[in-house]
Amino acid sequence: MTLPQRPRFSYNQASLPVKIALPFTLVFSLFWLSGVLLVGSYLSRQLDNDKIEQIAELASLVERELAKELSSLRHSAQLLASDEAITRGTSKNDAKLLQREILPRKSILDADAVMVTDRDLNVLTNTRRLPFQEMDIQIEVVTDLLLGGIDLATVVVSEKDQAPVMIGSAPIRNELGIVGGIILGAVISGERLQQINESIDEQLVVLVDRKVVASTLPEGTPYSSINDVNWGIKETSSAPIVVTLQSQSYLAKAVVLDGLKDEHFEVILLTDQKPLNEAKLALWLFISIPGIAGALLLAVIGHKLAKHIAQPIQEITEVSLNVVKDNNFDLQVPVNGIDEISGLAASINQLIMWVAEYTSALEHSAQTLEARVDERTQELSEALKELQETQSQLIQTEKMSSLGQMVAGVAHEINNPISFIQGNIEPLSEYMRDIIDLLKTYETEYPTPTSAVLEKRDEVEVGFLVEDSAKILNSMKIGTQRIRDIVVSLRNFSRLDEAAIKDVDLCEGLESTLLILSHRLKHGITVVKSYGPLPLIRCSPAQINQVFTNIISNAIDAMGEADSQPKQLELTTRTLSAEQVQVCIRDSGPGMSPEVESKIFDPFFTTKPVGKGTGLGLGICFNIIQQHHGTIEVNSKIGQGTEFVITLPKSQA
Repeated sequence: MTLPQRPRFSYNQASLPVKIALPFTLVFSLFWLSGVLLVGSYLSRQLDNDKIEQIAELASLVERELAKELSSLRHSAQLLASDEAITRGTSKNDAKLLQREILPRKSILDADAVMVTDRDLNVLTNTRRLPFQEMDIQIEVVTDLLLGGIDLATVVVSEKDQAPVMIGSAPIRNELGIVGGIILGAVISGERLQQINESIDEQLVVLVDRKVVASTLPEGTPYSSINDVNWGIKETSSAPIVVTLQSQSYLAKAVVLDGLKDEHFEVILLTDQKPLNEAKLALWLFISIPGIAGALLLAVIGHKLAKHIAQPIQEITEVSLNVVKDNNFDLQVPVNGIDEISGLAASINQLIMWVAEYTSALEHSAQTLEARVDERTQELSEALKELQETQSQLIQTEKMSSLGQMVAGVAHEINNPISFIQGNIEPLSEYMRDIIDLLKTYETEYPTPTSAVLEKRDEVEVGFLVEDSAKILNSMKIGTQRIRDIVVSLRNFSRLDEAAIKDVDLCEGLESTLLILSHRLKHGITVVKSYGPLPLIRCSPAQINQVFTNIISNAIDAMGEADSQPKQLELTTRTLSAEQVQVCIRDSGPGMSPEVESKIFDPFFTTKPVGKGTGLGLGICFNIIQQHHGTIEVNSKIGQGTEFVITLPKSQA
């Protein structure tokens, strides 16, 4: 079962209001929605920029907090190093004295470890909190610098993938010089990160060699996403990147801490991206809903406006269609106002009135023309009948043995009426075409005629009349032309104006014939003349020239129709005896079959198409040669051309 196809929308077939409103609505809606998208994109970028600035400020705050703790450790180390009891205990290598002095103060120091070394780098005392007692802190470089009198605030690495340690150190001096040093250490652990996080309310992660060693993230959080991130050390000004932990997206910003020996430690600030995404979604909803509503409102307003503009034009169209459909010329288009559409409506009304007047006049003219056509058709029918009778009489007369005055008289009498009929066929054809065009105009302009017109059209059979009239006129034209050709052939046959018998040169007759037919010999035909010496022949020159004309003309036609190459016409004259001469006319045409050759001299036999040959030419030639007591023969083979051989006596009996 084939489902019906939904009709496709076509702009060309849409109503006029839609055609007017659709382009403008699409353009304005496109600009409107583009503006909404641009504003939304701008505000969304602003949210991103604000978030980036916020993260940068938080990262700076974390960096300041870490720097503050480092500075506090160094300051505490300097205070302890300046204490007389600690100086005395260090110079005497008295560990107990040092412990008595340091342990009471350790509770007020924000440090996880306190170490005192002598000048030989021996550790005199090393107090650590419980979680960090096993931590191996790399402080060899720090102790070397202490002996050089340098106090430090730096970060050092610890072994076994432990968190880095912030170090504050100061040398211990007496009146003899440097006697040792004191080192305070604070591990950057999760607890210390949590203390910093209380002021920023974000997550912090510490990386050492791209591995997480401490964080404020919940326990059980996988660190693989953070471990694979290339933060780009020393690029603390770069924009945050997005990392995903347990299907939750964070914006991450790195804070780099520089240690000794070109060591670097990274503290990663992680900001939850969910609030930012929710803010963007709320922003787009806030912008999109009014934007879509505005576009819809614009489309409705555009359609209403286009409908109001197109209404007068639709009224004009409706009235015009009803006038054509119902043939009702009493309909008028309402005219409201003085604008261009009102002017068009007034012009349509005036045009309807004019068409009504012209229609009435044309109907009257049509009736008159139909009567004139019937009358002229009757006259032509009678003339054709008379022409057919005359043609029959002419053919019957041709068969009679006495051809002289009778043939010439008949030819002369027929020539005038034939000329009259032939001269009037073309104007009559134009009249008929004009009448037919007028009838077609009526049918086009008034496709719904009245019942009286329909009855009359069926009665006279207008379609048959138009078709048959054209055939009759064409038949008359062909018939009159054929009759005229026959008359010309008969007159040439009789040649009463040059019927006198006299001595003539046949070569001159051939030359005269070639001169008459020279316009036809220009189409690639070569004439080869081989004239032998001939005596003067006593004959009717007009009739003999007619024989030459017919034979040469037929040869030209044969070579032209077959398009044979080369096209060559050979003319030969010779003297056979003291009393006979011979003329040979040969062409390079297609030749004739034996069947055609046997009938070539029969009257009215022709191989040419209708209207081009009468079939009388060679028959007349045969009769003329017989009248001159000569002979005419034809030799032809298909593909080898045709030759006519004419033999005439020198004198007539």
